[in-house]
Amino acid sequence: MTSSVPTPSGPTPSAPTPPSVPDAGPAPEPDAVVSVGTAGLLAGLPVLLGFRPRDSLVVVALGGATGRRVGLTLRVDLPPPGEDALRASVCASAAVAVARERPAAAAVVVVGGGPAPALVAEGAPPRVDVAAEAVLALADAGVAVPTVAWVAELEPGAPWCCYPLQGCGCAGRLPDPAGTELAATAVAQGTVVYRSREELEHLVAAAEPAREPVGGAEDRSAGVRGAPRWPAEPEHALRAALDAASANRLVVDAQLVRIMTSAFRRAAFRDRCLSVCTGPDAPAAEQLWAALARTCRGPAAADPAVLLAVCALARGAGALADIALERAERVRPNHRLARDLRAAMAAGWGPDRVRAWLAGEL
Repeated sequence: MTSSVPTPSGPTPSAPTPPSVPDAGPAPEPDAVVSVGTAGLLAGLPVLLGFRPRDSLVVVALGGATGRRVGLTLRVDLPPPGEDALRASVCASAAVAVARERPAAAAVVVVGGGPAPALVAEGAPPRVDVAAEAVLALADAGVAVPTVAWVAELEPGAPWCCYPLQGCGCAGRLPDPAGTELAATAVAQGTVVYRSREELEHLVAAAEPAREPVGGAEDRSAGVRGAPRWPAEPEHALRAALDAASANRLVVDAQLVRIMTSAFRRAAFRDRCLSVCTGPDAPAAEQLWAALARTCRGPAAADPAVLLAVCALARGAGALADIALERAERVRPNHRLARDLRAAMAAGWGPDRVRAWLAGEL
């Protein structure tokens, strides 16, 4: 797969490099999210990211006419205590990415990082060093930070409080995320929230090899029981697989794997695959690429994994995109499009820019 992403422009933080590209989540659509308050924002973070983060720094861009619309959401692992240079680099990277969205402001949230303080009035929550560093990095990038909060975990009833950096003294316990406006918006969009990043990783983890077609010569093209008879022409096989995924009856067998992995060598077919990563076929394409990324062996898994990353980025699912790229990088470290997408993620590309690239507008 040789299609490339235009080289992202703008400053990049200096070494040391953060341990990973931040996970990013989408702005809820449509532009109807109103002010949810700090507790509502914290409860909605799993919806924004697609999973429930632990021991993380999360930065949420805020914009819109009210300055309270939730936008790009970035997550990184908390750097170890005492790692000053790494902490500065992690926070600078997140600040630069958020600033590219030109938000009206941003919220800084630390998830976990240590035990809850017995009394907020008697001591700051854990990892005030990270919270303060993130606020300074965002200020250097020209982004105001009206909300700086800590939460023990993203579960109903978990304790949360604002850091004493602002002196507001706000504190409480998380509401049930299912009752928040962010959750209602996500349900309308069909968003799935996973319990953890590890659970999300299972979507692309290598599975058992696809089964060979069974039966006699007359029905060897039928594949495993219940699988469709795949057309030999790759374009037709792609269409049939997308239709099967849309109908929730996709079965990836060895025949489909052979057809697709062979066709991925052709630039025209790769471009065709990229074209279905947005638009009405996108949900089915995402299901197909994930299944192929699990099923293909060795370097052959890289192409569908990268296509899955494109689908994920186009809808703002940065955590899934990161995991899909990790799968591609493990099996084919020099994959060109994977490298370009990694750079685009580091530069803070949002769904709009990814879709513009796919449409040939960049």
